Amino acid sequence: MIALIGSVTAIQMRSLRREYAVLIGGATTVLLLLEGLIRFTGISGALTAVCAEYGVTSDLFTTVLKIIGIAYLTDFGVNISKDAGQLAIAGALETGGRILILSCTLPTLVTLLKTGAMLIREAAS
Repeated sequence: MIALIGSVTAIQMRSLRREYAVLIGGATTVLLLLEGLIRFTGISGALTAVCAEYGVTSDLFTTVLKIIGIAYLTDFGVNISKDAGQLAIAGALETGGRILILSCTLPTLVTLLKTGAMLIREAAS
């Protein structure tokens, strides 16, 4: 309902004042994002319980949550920038988001490579 009302209002406003249409679109997106975050708390609790049951470290779970958060926030910023007609900013934001995600995954990737190298050494001896 929020998306429908926001979209219709933004479309109607676009013919009168484009900048207001962008603001309405942004406000609608923020409301939808907040609604999603409220729903995510239940999902987060369930995932935490599954991680505890299977012995997955909280560091790995935290890293995955950070990556998901960065991806969603980057997508949100890119879409707002594109709606505002700022394609250069949207492109730079996409690149920045990818770099942040890579920096979050680097410690996990290094640990994975070390573990793989250790297993190969043990198998060879």
